[in-house]
Amino acid sequence: MRILVTGATGFIGRHLVQALGRQHHDLVLTSRTPKAGTGGHDWRTIDFAKAHSPDDWRDLVENIDLVINAVGIFKPTRSQSFVALHDRAPRALFEASKRAGVKRIIQISALGTDESATSAYHLSKQRADDALARLGVEWVVLRPSLIIGDGGESWRFFKALASLPVTPVIGDGTQPLQPVAIEDVTKAVLASIHRPEAVGCQINLVGAECVTLETYFQTLSKWQHHSKFRPVPIPYGLAEVLAGAGHLFADMPFDRQAVNMLKETRVFEGKDCQSKLGFSPMGLTQFLSQNPASKEERSAASLYFLGPVLRIALAFMWITAGVVSLFFYPVEQSLALLARLGFTGTMGVMAFYGAVLLDIFIGLSLLMRFRIRQIAILQLGLIVVYTVALSWVAPMMWADPFGPLVKNIPILVSILIMQKLEE
Repeated sequence: MRILVTGATGFIGRHLVQALGRQHHDLVLTSRTPKAGTGGHDWRTIDFAKAHSPDDWRDLVENIDLVINAVGIFKPTRSQSFVALHDRAPRALFEASKRAGVKRIIQISALGTDESATSAYHLSKQRADDALARLGVEWVVLRPSLIIGDGGESWRFFKALASLPVTPVIGDGTQPLQPVAIEDVTKAVLASIHRPEAVGCQINLVGAECVTLETYFQTLSKWQHHSKFRPVPIPYGLAEVLAGAGHLFADMPFDRQAVNMLKETRVFEGKDCQSKLGFSPMGLTQFLSQNPASKEERSAASLYFLGPVLRIALAFMWITAGVVSLFFYPVEQSLALLARLGFTGTMGVMAFYGAVLLDIFIGLSLLMRFRIRQIAILQLGLIVVYTVALSWVAPMMWADPFGPLVKNIPILVSILIMQKLEE
């Protein structure tokens, strides 16, 4: 069968491609950044943020038997909005598929996308789901719950939270969760390809166990072999502030909207999965027992927040250096030091203010995650230059008990670690 899979480089998409490849389907895979030639499949470039007309999809759906839409974002960015990726592009894809004679369309939506939905995330998904249902072709809408498994950003995030010395738990921690394994999501998609019972159905994909948010964290903590779980309740208001800061400064997969969505969590029936797809998803306990936490996985969880913490600490260092030089440290002494390096008069003044502004620019760039790799290289170069210059004009700084030059060595190492962790 010739199958078009959108979002093939995403979390769900990657697992689908592997599973469909094992069944020897002829795959056409789309992504904004396609991996041409990977797996011997036909990779195509298309941007959901812009492909909002059926004509944009006409060539892609030609001679396609089945379409699987696996594109989704949990939080919007400047270039990717819920409306564009969850609503306009899928509807254009669905219409183009109908015109091309595609036999069946499988839409991967989200749990809670129903008449009770209120969030922008769910509402954008719902508009595409409803449009597909009215299209007049064979369709299946799968609505997975919180997905757990290798490669999931939320999975990495929650494991990291559970590995902290104290774990922040939003509200009273009794919010219900029904985590579903990525393997079961993949199995549901494969079953939807052939089973006639699934056609015309909106199917909730939920795990066999319903756990509270606090229990979820506690279970992950125990699974990662931590000696003690220490929950700390966080009021919703404070959680929104922290989530907003995390989204702005650290690119965390949890923003204010996610906090508000957590307030509205409810328990969903999952019986349709057995009757329509022929299987029942596993529960959290079974999934964890089948996938014991490896040493590498535990290490990754413990290091998850180190990259952002290092980056913000370095940003603080650079901004503070610029501000102190500009407003608190005697400018005359800075100019005198520059004069010893050969920067006198106007050249010295220009060098001083240029260095100050560069320090502040580096700090702000780090804070806002602007071109991390390039800024890391710039930091390394500047610190080496500063160290060599000061060693030339003031070699006794190496013997200073406060270590103004010695400290540059661990700072250089910190920059290298930060860059790798941020990547």
